[in-house]
Amino acid sequence: MRRSRYSLLSFALLMGLFLSACSGGGGGAAGGGQPTPSGAPTSAAPVKPTPEQQTGTPAAAVNPAAQPAAPASGQTEQRSVQAGGDPGGPVSDQPAAPIVARSKTTGRPTTLEVWLTDWEQSTQQLFNDQLVPAFEAANPDIAVNVQYLDWRVFTEKLIAAHAGGVLPDIYQAGAEYVAPLATKGMALDIDTYIASWGQRDDFYDSAWSTVSYQGKTYGVPLLSAPQTLMYRKDMLQQAEVSGTPATWDDLEQVAMKTTRRDGDKFVISGFNARPIWQQYMWFLFQNGGDVFTADGQVVVNSPQAIEALDYFSRLFNQDKVASKSTIAAPTANVGAMAANLVAMQLGNQLTVRDFRQNNPSQAANLVVADPVSKKQQVTTNWTDWLAISRQSKHPDEAWKFVQFVADRDNLLKYNETMYFIPPRKSLRTTGYMADPQLQQFVTIMEKYGRSINTNPAALEVYQTIMQNAVDDAVYQKKSAKQALDDASRNIQRAMRR
Repeated sequence: MRRSRYSLLSFALLMGLFLSACSGGGGGAAGGGQPTPSGAPTSAAPVKPTPEQQTGTPAAAVNPAAQPAAPASGQTEQRSVQAGGDPGGPVSDQPAAPIVARSKTTGRPTTLEVWLTDWEQSTQQLFNDQLVPAFEAANPDIAVNVQYLDWRVFTEKLIAAHAGGVLPDIYQAGAEYVAPLATKGMALDIDTYIASWGQRDDFYDSAWSTVSYQGKTYGVPLLSAPQTLMYRKDMLQQAEVSGTPATWDDLEQVAMKTTRRDGDKFVISGFNARPIWQQYMWFLFQNGGDVFTADGQVVVNSPQAIEALDYFSRLFNQDKVASKSTIAAPTANVGAMAANLVAMQLGNQLTVRDFRQNNPSQAANLVVADPVSKKQQVTTNWTDWLAISRQSKHPDEAWKFVQFVADRDNLLKYNETMYFIPPRKSLRTTGYMADPQLQQFVTIMEKYGRSINTNPAALEVYQTIMQNAVDDAVYQKKSAKQALDDASRNIQRAMRR
């Protein structure tokens, strides 16, 4: 599920809180005490469930490892999936309320608080009914409480918890988080644990780079979602298009040929782009651009970056092949492509699952293609990972749980609940990963995948400044050059703070 789009002002206020906590020594290993039973800081405002969130419980309530209820007919399933901004299907308008699963054990000397941000109802069932009980049985001195959070509230809750000294022992972070967490003292350097574990080489490089900063390791990859071009073979054939789009020009021309409109309404979107920074990054990398270099030089307003944003904006405006608003299927929990409303899109393996479950008769028409290219052929690989808090009083016990979840069998089970790609090479063809279309995603990740660069200001840079730049260009508030010139100035200011 995509993260919330903070306004620059609200994010600046949060970052001010963040920085003041860091300067006050909040990043040390000791101090601050343990998290509250729900894992939520008392200073954070609770997120209230909306009427359509049938299984949601407020953060203060208890869900004692119960089976989550099935979503009501016609209502969007409650879940939180990031995947580079692609949830793989419809999501509720409001963030899901935190769901807390407390340990069924009592009287254990150590209790670990864990925040998970990539989950569905089947994920809750796996952790509540299998993984946590198995871990507690093997470690009789440790209890585990798990809180399931929505990505759209995660960053602000994390910052508030850090400021209050109540970070959970373990939490799940995303692709742009490693440098901010490392430099603000929020994530523990786990190189010693990794060395004794001896399983680093089993992880894909593009996934492992997400948890590394300045030569140190701050977490373990849990899931990967490489994004690439996907298209409906039948829709391209109906538009008399043969072959697979290989370049930006190809993509644009095919999108215009396959788009069908009824006035201002899309009958079929030729390319179902979404106006989010994660999708712009795909085109930015293909044009040889970046937001900043590995050594921190800001290059977001380079000619390559401006050309990429101008092209991205053109898909929504001049070409009118992409919708600025969500293309909703008539049936809940079905994506637009599986609902026969989209000819091409930038997506991940969640679309494969959507067809398997909701439109199996058309599954053979879904093509997972190599990424297109401009100056280079590259795709974005989005990896989410587990970090251990530097505030944790139980780092050894926390590592035991991280290691347990990252175990081959457990990692496979976890990823299967959401149809993600396990970032371990040894799981490449195991179980559900034997699906030929999932194999294609792994091949694309190995051949073309790269992660985004990160720095201490990365949360503000990507989640706010880059999203604002994309909004400004796509909604034609500014030219691509003006939007990125402003972004460059804002990024440099953020990096100086």
